[in-house]
Formats: sequence, structure tokens, C-alpha cells
Amino acid sequence: MTNFATSSSQTNLPFISKIMILVGLTMIFMVIGSVIGIFFFTQITGMPFDQVANFQKYLHDYPNMYDAVMALQTFSTPIPFIGASLFFWYIIEKQTVDTLSFHEVKPIVFIVVALLVIGFMGFDALIIEWNQGMVLPEAMKGIEKWMKNSEEATGEMTKFLTTFKTPSQLIVAIVVVAVLAGISEELLFRGVLQNITLRAFGNPHVAIWFAAFTFSFIHLQFYGFFPRMLLGALFGYLYYWTKNLWVPMFAHFVNNGFTLLMAYLYSTKAVKIDIEDTKSVPLSMALGSLLFTVLILRWFWMNRAEIKYKN
Repeated sequence: MTNFATSSSQTNLPFISKIMILVGLTMIFMVIGSVIGIFFFTQITGMPFDQVANFQKYLHDYPNMYDAVMALQTFSTPIPFIGASLFFWYIIEKQTVDTLSFHEVKPIVFIVVALLVIGFMGFDALIIEWNQGMVLPEAMKGIEKWMKNSEEATGEMTKFLTTFKTPSQLIVAIVVVAVLAGISEELLFRGVLQNITLRAFGNPHVAIWFAAFTFSFIHLQFYGFFPRMLLGALFGYLYYWTKNLWVPMFAHFVNNGFTLLMAYLYSTKAVKIDIEDTKSVPLSMALGSLLFTVLILRWFWMNRAEIKYKN
């Protein structure tokens, strides 16, 4: 998949050891990032430290809460993901960042990727609706209740972060939720995890779907697990076919950024479509979206040799 696969300087640690090290590094960097984020969060809001653990209960009780939550989000996840990925890649894998593959591709690739991601949203909405209606067996009702409570809390936070009071809040959200998240999550899950899995098993499909599964699982939003896993697999195949990590990063940015933009336009009544309301997507549109996605993916597959590099 990438030119690092034949490098003689790569480490020979077992796959499971690499996974455990990567998880450990991610947790360490997240703890460090969270401490820094909490410091800025309390400075911005003036909230007592003992209330920070339950800050979601006070979203409307403190000034500058939106900026504080975005600062906390930045330091607790995107920056730690980048730190853990680069530390693992340089120190553990003994590789340089260029071996993650940033080969130049033709500009049309990014145009087609944007169309693909936006076009996929209709079908993805159908999967979201199905996933949200999932019912677990009676023996797992305790787990189901925990999952629903977690989903409700996440939903409240998402609503708070996408209810923009000013255009500047939209810009901040795009930087944190679209740009930083796109770079950091793709660096970790596609750049690092997908690559080490590919090298361990030699099967690109195993690598892509394992990274996609982990990408979705780590969000701990189980009523959005399957659509997020499909999205992760989509990013994974784009990376594999183009050999350019900027491509899935851009795809991730388009997905998050377009959603934020549409939420802002809906809140200002500039558009009538609520992109977060998956039930508003008719079945015919979802199936059309699926057909469009398949055709675009076929285009990538058929042209993968021509789009990889610009001579």
C-alpha cells in the first residue's frame, strides 16, 4: 500500500503489541490534552473545577461556554490523536511521516471526493435511521439503557455545538470539528492503524474494515455505529486507491464541514432542509444516493492507476 512496507528500518513487534502500544499512547496523550483543555475551559468560563466533570449540565449557565467547549474538544482529542500518531510512527515504527503516503494526485480527485461524500449522505441517512431504531434482546436491556443515555447526552452536546449564534462560532466549529478532526482522526485511523494492520495481515480489506470498525467504536456512539463504520471504510478505500493521506483527510473535512454549514444555514432559515433529521430523507433519494456512491467508487477503482501520481 505504501512505500514503508518494504522499509528495512521498520520495527518487528507483533501486531497485538503495536495495537496495545498505540492504544496506550493515545490514552496518555488524551490525559495530557484533557488536563490542558480543562485548564483553558475553567479559565474561559470561570467554572469551579469540581463542576467540570458534569459541565454538560451547565451549558447555558456560564459565559463563553461555546468557546470553552471547543477549546476542551481541541486539546482533549484532535491534538492528542496527532501527538500519539506521530510519536508511534517516529519512535515505535521508526518511520518518517512521508512513508504514510502523500503522493501527488490530480486535482480532479478532490472534486470527485467532495461529490462522493456529499452524495453518500442520503444513503448514510437511511443507515443512521435504521441504526437508531436498533433494539437489543431483553437480556441486554441494561446495556441498551446505558447506550441510550449516552446517545442522549451526545445528542444534547451536538445540538449545543451546532446551534450557532454568530458566524464566528461556525468558523470555530469548522476549524475544530472539520479541519482538526479530519487531520487527526485520519492520521491515526487510516495513516497509522490501517497501515500497520495491512502490514500484519497483507489484506487491504481486513486493514480497511478493521480501522473503520475501530474508528466508529472509539466514538462510543452505538446508535450511529454502522453509518460511521461505513464512512470510515469509504475513507479507507479512498486512501488505499489514491495512496494519498490528504484524500481521506479532505473527505473527512467535507463530511463534517458540509454538515456544519447546512446546520448553520438551517438555523438561519436560509435553507429548509434539516440535515440532522435523517427521517426527512425519502427512500427513493437514499437509493439514488447509493447508486451514485457505487458509480463514483467504480470510477475510483477503474482510474486508480491514473489518479495516483502526477508525472
